[in-house]
Amino acid sequence: MIKKVKEVLNNSIFFIPNYQRDYAWEEKNLDDLWEDLLEAEQAVSDQMGHFLGTIVVSKNSKNPEIYDIIDGQQRITTIFMLRYALNFRTQNSQRNIVYFCDDNDNFRLQVQDENKLFFNEVLKQAENNKINIELENKAQTQGQQKLYKVFKAIWSYVASLESDKALKLFNIIGNMSIMWLEEQDSGKAIRMFQTVNDRGIPLLILDKLKSLLILYSNKYCKGELDEVINERFGKIFKISMNIKKHKTIHSLGDVQFYQELEARIFNYHSLGVKEIAHYRNSANIHYNELKRVLKNKDKTKEEFKKWLDDYSKDLLQFFETFLKILEKTQDNIEMFKIFMILKINPYFYSSLIRLEMNNILDDECLRLFSQAEIIFYSFGQTNDSTAFKLGEVTESKDEFKNRIIDDCNKCIKRAGYYDINEFISEISEDNYEWGKYFHYLFLTYNNVGIEECMKLIDEKIYAFTIEHIIPQNIINNGLLKNYKFENEDDFNKLKNTFGNLIPLEKILNSICSDRSLLDKKEYYKKSKLSCNLSFANDENFLNFEKKQIIKRNEDFTKWARKFFVDFLKITQK
Repeated sequence: MIKKVKEVLNNSIFFIPNYQRDYAWEEKNLDDLWEDLLEAEQAVSDQMGHFLGTIVVSKNSKNPEIYDIIDGQQRITTIFMLRYALNFRTQNSQRNIVYFCDDNDNFRLQVQDENKLFFNEVLKQAENNKINIELENKAQTQGQQKLYKVFKAIWSYVASLESDKALKLFNIIGNMSIMWLEEQDSGKAIRMFQTVNDRGIPLLILDKLKSLLILYSNKYCKGELDEVINERFGKIFKISMNIKKHKTIHSLGDVQFYQELEARIFNYHSLGVKEIAHYRNSANIHYNELKRVLKNKDKTKEEFKKWLDDYSKDLLQFFETFLKILEKTQDNIEMFKIFMILKINPYFYSSLIRLEMNNILDDECLRLFSQAEIIFYSFGQTNDSTAFKLGEVTESKDEFKNRIIDDCNKCIKRAGYYDINEFISEISEDNYEWGKYFHYLFLTYNNVGIEECMKLIDEKIYAFTIEHIIPQNIINNGLLKNYKFENEDDFNKLKNTFGNLIPLEKILNSICSDRSLLDKKEYYKKSKLSCNLSFANDENFLNFEKKQIIKRNEDFTKWARKFFVDFLKITQK
């Protein structure tokens, strides 16, 4: 049935149920709604009742005078905020307050519990006739952040309106039309939510997952877990927001990680759920696999209830632990290097987080992850399946250690080495092509601590580049003999080895590239990396030549044997 907006919102009370998603509209969605309003203002006749979309509702199971919003909550919430803002730009705003509040002075639109206080603060901005810029920092979830931003955009439209103009627009939007659909069965209402999206905003995977779990709680557990699941997902959404704000966010995954964060972490969690896990599965495939598992499970109440409870509890703990691990990058050098320098492959995330959840993850385990990242991926190989399967051994440190060392030795042989000894013998060669692996090994070899490493972060990421100590242009400049090289081949054999390389800030590297050692000395001394400063201040720096490169390579190789000592022990058995 077609109803006018004022007929719907002025007289009814609406509740956004727990299985619903958080607020998801953005400024561009508001822009469309505002254009609809301006088009309605310009219309010669409003007999067609300018159409704003559809709202699907169901009577609340606890209070039949309240309607649960199944679909359309984004639109209704935004219309409610827009009308509220317009009303407070009119001369007699209190006269219409009954359209927004019930007899108990509660808003007729009742948002989810975790958003109530924030929503009240958002609307209070209209009463105070100004935007509270401090409110944005109080947002604990993306939904709250979007509520603030959309209302701020609303205020940018209405703040300058005269009272008569505001009243005119208030009346026009009240006379615009909405398609009203009512579902009588609450269980069907939840299932309906599983199949519908709000205007142009597809459901995110965690929104669908929350409603799916509540659906099964409602249908098979008499709703006994509804509040628990909703509360856990509320915490998950807040944790996701904190992860997005964390300093390490730009070093996680690929460039899409930030936008897809919730889906990515859900996917890493799924890699540890035996009933659905496969390393090639996307988040959507894992979600569909979870739906299949739920559909086929024995619905015996207590057993099924325990499964739902355990799964949602484990998912929350996984998100909590993910954030806990990121926090450790600020004071644990091994954790810092794993995420900020190596930016380890996300296929390791699941096992790393599970080890932490099981109170097993320590510095030794972290170093093993770093070593595995180097060996699994530095040879141009793809060992995603091997990395994924480490999740099978996260309940015992000994099992984990034995598995990861064994896997590394197998990877080395697949890369064409006879064993780890041969790999270490050649570890100083062609380090320039190693990129992040060189940076990790150099910082570890020089025992750079956490306080110094924190200073190496340039705004968002570690952005050091690899610098050749002896310039690459000495062949063209005829300077080979100055550095004690016999010929071009002699230089090329050592040019890209560990001994002729240092990490250096990008800007310093670009300035001193191909300059003499005398010039380089001054730029190295400006580096934030203390070992570069010590190197430049060495009394023999200006005499750096072939012999020093060879010596540095030998020292590094000796150190590498100690660093990979656990792998050597396995080989020698």
